[in-house]
Amino acid sequence: MKNQIYLYFGNKTDKISFKNLDRRDKRRVKKSPNLIKNPSFLSSRWLKFKLKKRDIFISHKSKFSVIGISKKKIGIDMEELKSRNFNSIVEFCFTQEEKNFFYDCDDKILTFYKIFTTKEAILKYKNLNFSDFKKVSYFDNDIYKFHIKKFNFLITVVF
Repeated sequence: MKNQIYLYFGNKTDKISFKNLDRRDKRRVKKSPNLIKNPSFLSSRWLKFKLKKRDIFISHKSKFSVIGISKKKIGIDMEELKSRNFNSIVEFCFTQEEKNFFYDCDDKILTFYKIFTTKEAILKYKNLNFSDFKKVSYFDNDIYKFHIKKFNFLITVVF
């Protein structure tokens, strides 16, 4: 498993027993009891429970989840590829270089999500907050990234 990254994708949303959650997730559910009914939370915890690995990295969206397992630290994000009001998000979240790249591209949907998921994955990788969104860059040369299209989702992994 040296220098390898394994990705698992799933959408199982059956109820999961509280006793099958790890200590951190049990604390989260105690603080927010409705989490145990959230389809995204359930699908990611089913994968986590099934894989029973310690060094896992999770992202979830619309009842689907992806888990990455690696000995090296990674950041992972997943978004559903769908049309939305890109311009307001681009203006709020993207750097000037990212804005120029987005506005000059032909495929707005794919380009938006490549930039957006990369930035979210970098935030997770560096343990930053959403308020730091504009401080991280899609064009960061110190970050390796790859994108995978699965069904109607874009999965991005950075390291």
